[in-house]
Amino acid sequence: MTPRDTPWPHGTPCWVEIRVDDPVATAAFYRGLFGWELHDQGAEFDHYLTAALDGRPVADIGPRRTAAPGNPDGWLVCLAARDADTAARRVTRHGGTLPVPVQVIGSHGRFAVAADPTGAAFGIWEEGDYFGARIGGVPGAAVWHQCVTPEPSTATAFHTAVFGRPWTRDGDGVHRTLLDPDGHAVAGAGPAEDAFPEPGPAHWEVTFGVTTLDGALARVSELGGSVVAGPSAAARGATALVADPLGNRFRVAEVPRG
Repeated sequence: MTPRDTPWPHGTPCWVEIRVDDPVATAAFYRGLFGWELHDQGAEFDHYLTAALDGRPVADIGPRRTAAPGNPDGWLVCLAARDADTAARRVTRHGGTLPVPVQVIGSHGRFAVAADPTGAAFGIWEEGDYFGARIGGVPGAAVWHQCVTPEPSTATAFHTAVFGRPWTRDGDGVHRTLLDPDGHAVAGAGPAEDAFPEPGPAHWEVTFGVTTLDGALARVSELGGSVVAGPSAAARGATALVADPLGNRFRVAEVPRG
């Protein structure tokens, strides 16, 4: 995938963000790992740090707001919605929950946090000035998004009901894949790929691209993070589960630079 200048299709992953106690220190880890440029959005947006590659936004790192419960720990995968209010109503109508109701984020867009019936939390993003990541599929950007759940049929039926986008059953009969309107695979759903330390609660997981997997794993450790599991072979190639110094998990996978 190359730089993107048009909105992400309705119901597909469009953005990732994380909220932590110390955004500056956390951002230093990811800058050292991925080479991110970081831009402070100012007091109006709680001094969120927007990470970019070559000036194109890829992720947000923001402060944890204890007065606003409902925001999940770890990386949050946001799905594009034409109308956040309609998506939110469908979430609760089809057995999901809405820990954070729809709110206006200045001129950037409208945002909510939802969870499917299996408990996997995700964001809902209705574009304003920002439609989401402006690049993907390259080192330093998100290359895959996975709904890690022991009940993929329940989770994907829910997402189809909310966003109207069907998921295909993979060859193993368990995992499922979400395709964009052009037929490209953009997300998956299924049980955890690693059994270590043991399967946890359902959640969405982001995979970031790296130039070399071995080099990235060494860099994770140098920067104070940890390798949780892997490297291991997965359907989409070799990958590893790692964690930043605060324990927030994500995956890395080797991808071409171009």
